[in-house]
Parts: sequence; C-alpha cells; structure tokens
Amino acid sequence: MTIRNIQHFSMSVPDLEVARAFYDDFGLETFYRDGTLVCRCFGRDQDQIILTQGPRKRLTYVSFGTDADSLAQIKSRLDKAGVALVDAPENVRADGLWFRDFDGMLTNIKAADEAPWDTAPRVTFNTLDNRQARRGRTELLDEKPIKPRRMGHVVLFSTDPNRKVAFYNEIFDMRLSDRVAAFLSFLHSPAGSDHHIVAFGKSTTYGLHHVGFDVGTSDEVGAGARQMVNKGYIPGWGPGRHFVGSNTFAYIRDPWNSMHEYFADMDYISPEANWDAQDWVHLGTRSIWGESEPLDFAKNFETPELR
Repeated sequence: MTIRNIQHFSMSVPDLEVARAFYDDFGLETFYRDGTLVCRCFGRDQDQIILTQGPRKRLTYVSFGTDADSLAQIKSRLDKAGVALVDAPENVRADGLWFRDFDGMLTNIKAADEAPWDTAPRVTFNTLDNRQARRGRTELLDEKPIKPRRMGHVVLFSTDPNRKVAFYNEIFDMRLSDRVAAFLSFLHSPAGSDHHIVAFGKSTTYGLHHVGFDVGTSDEVGAGARQMVNKGYIPGWGPGRHFVGSNTFAYIRDPWNSMHEYFADMDYISPEANWDAQDWVHLGTRSIWGESEPLDFAKNFETPELR
C-alpha cells in the first residue's frame, strides 16, 4: 500500500485576482469553480492548485492519489494509529480519506490515477551522434510562453520533519530518497515515482515551502524564470542543477513569498531500483551548478513572525 502520486494542493490567499494573474503568468490555465480559483496545466485534465479567499496566505490541504486496495489498507492503518477521519472542506469533493496529522495539516488520500500530460517534444536538440537533428535555428528563438506540463511535487514545512517522515513511511510506505540534515527530507513512492513527490523541512508550523512544475527541458526552466522576472516577479533561486534529485531548477516567489519551481530532468526511482538514500549536509551548496541558495530560502512565510 502506498501513495502513488500527488493530485493537487489547496491554499487560501487574500486576493484571488492577484493569484490568478500570477498563475496565468506562470503558464497555468486558471478558472473559477464553486467560489474557488482552480489552476491546471494546459492539456491536463487534473486540478493542480485550488485557491480560496482568506485573510492571509495559508496552506489548506494536500491531496495524494493511490489505488482502491491501498486506500482501504491506509484507512486501517490510520485507525490503528488513532488518527481520526474528518470532513472535507467546503466547496471540495469529499473523495477518499481526510485527516489532520500531528502538525494539524489537513491531508486527503483518494483512489486516483495521474491524468496524462503533454509529452510531445517542444524543442529539437542536435547531439554528437545526430548533428543535423533540426534544420536551421533552434525553436527556442520563438520565445513562446513557458507552460508547465504537470505538477510533480510539493515541499512542506513541519514542526518535526523526522516524525513526519516516519509517519509517511509507517502509514503510506513511502521511502526516503535523500535528505539534507535537518533542512529537508525527500520521499518517493515504492510503486515508482520521481525522486520526490513530497519533502519536509523544519518550521514552527506546517506550510508550503514550494511546489514544483515539470516543463520538460532545462532550456524551458531558464526561459520560464526569465519570463517571470521580466514580468516583475521576485526570483527565488536559480537557474541551476540540484544534487538532490539531479534536476535543473529555477524558483520564483509568488505574491505571498511561497516559491514556485520550474524543473526538468528529475531522477526517477523505479520499483526495482536499489536506491541508496544519502545525506548531502556536507555540501556547501545544494546545486551542481548555479549560485548557492539565498539566505531566506528555508523561511516559512506562513509563520506569524514572518507574515
């Protein structure tokens, strides 16, 4: 039994129209439904972000997908662990299981597959063994707006990341991929998944650190970051390439200081992989190339002292 994918997450923000402008610029499809703002990747029939109006920016819940047999077993494990089920929030379909963990973070587990996403190549690359793969200049010169293909992961804050990792292992059978000491712990699905579906960092309350969107190529990572900076948004970190997960990355801050990542070329951990989790604390930077992370990279802007 295990979590197999991430479905979407929800948060409240003080201004839905400001949020809509940000996500439109980020390259997502946005629309209103039942009083909420829904964000999807173009060409993908799956909610990725659901936003509600609230007094401040605050993570509301995270929704994960599994299969029907695993859902029944997860319910049994939650019962044995003494974790009570709760009702779904208003304006949300009550699919699956809803509960609050020891942090008070609302979580949804439901039987749901990942919706297909656009896999068509957008750029042609000349390589050493095929130096005439394209004729003429690169398609990147068109500077088309970058549109993410799928949401790949969320990185969350917890009051006790080690306890959270143990909880996700015991209840959902998720596995540790890598960690950076007390800074971040990354988890994948033993059914086969990206290097991480979810990760946890230390704070005084739960919250959203960042959400990662796959754009397919490293060039699109860099182009997406420039696209957002040119529109006046604050860069978070990157472009660069991580040690953890191996992916290229660029982070942009939303209007309320959570970060949104364009990423590409992330490690995939298959069910049969003999993956060796490592602690990368000895590294002076979290990237193979690119600048070191900014001083405020690990801050949780949902805590009272930083609001």
